[in-house]
Amino acid sequence: MPITIKRPVERKKLSETVEEELELMIRQGEIAEGDALPSERDLMAAFGVGRPSIRDALSALARKGLVKISSGERTRVTRPSPEAIISELSGMSKDFLSQPNGLQYFDQLRSFFESSLVRHAAEFATPEQIQELERAVELNGKAINNENQFKKTDIYFHRVIASIPGNPIFLAIHQALVDWVIDARPAKTNIQELNARSHQDHLEILACIKNHDVEGADKKLTQHIQYVFDKYYAEK
Repeated sequence: MPITIKRPVERKKLSETVEEELELMIRQGEIAEGDALPSERDLMAAFGVGRPSIRDALSALARKGLVKISSGERTRVTRPSPEAIISELSGMSKDFLSQPNGLQYFDQLRSFFESSLVRHAAEFATPEQIQELERAVELNGKAINNENQFKKTDIYFHRVIASIPGNPIFLAIHQALVDWVIDARPAKTNIQELNARSHQDHLEILACIKNHDVEGADKKLTQHIQYVFDKYYAEK
């Protein structure tokens, strides 16, 4: 029976073919972690393609965390890190943030995610981790009148909470969420008022964690994230 072709077969770019072949070799162990890949000239000869295709393929593999490209050195195979995996989502996420309700959806995601983190912190944080949180809140309070510094200390406080479970994937996801959401925040004229309220929220979240008040920490964090969202995005 004859087949009716409704659209032409999509042809892959040469760089995509090279990328797929090298990725398969890496994932199957034919090229081990730490091994250097052949030179660009040798790869060009092996695949029968030009230098631009090889470089595009290597750049794509680097974005996936499968290779490390260093100037003046041979490209080497690496193990994908949580940061590299999350970074692959960055472009799509920022596009989504610009869509209607995009910020609201991301803040809701952040609220769900950080709720679990703060509950874990309230139950399991060690004295050393609580001391680091205290230091983060102290730095946060000193930066209320400095917008850029306050933003850094704000991120640091939440990052310490995300670090308490000891899971690097949590840290990578948290960093990505915070970066995407904070980068999209509009400028505000009453920033010192917002900073002072956020710092007070951080103090109260810290108190709940120190008292091992799981429900209180969760409730306070949820209120904090909702307050920030309302002040930055809901109010015109």
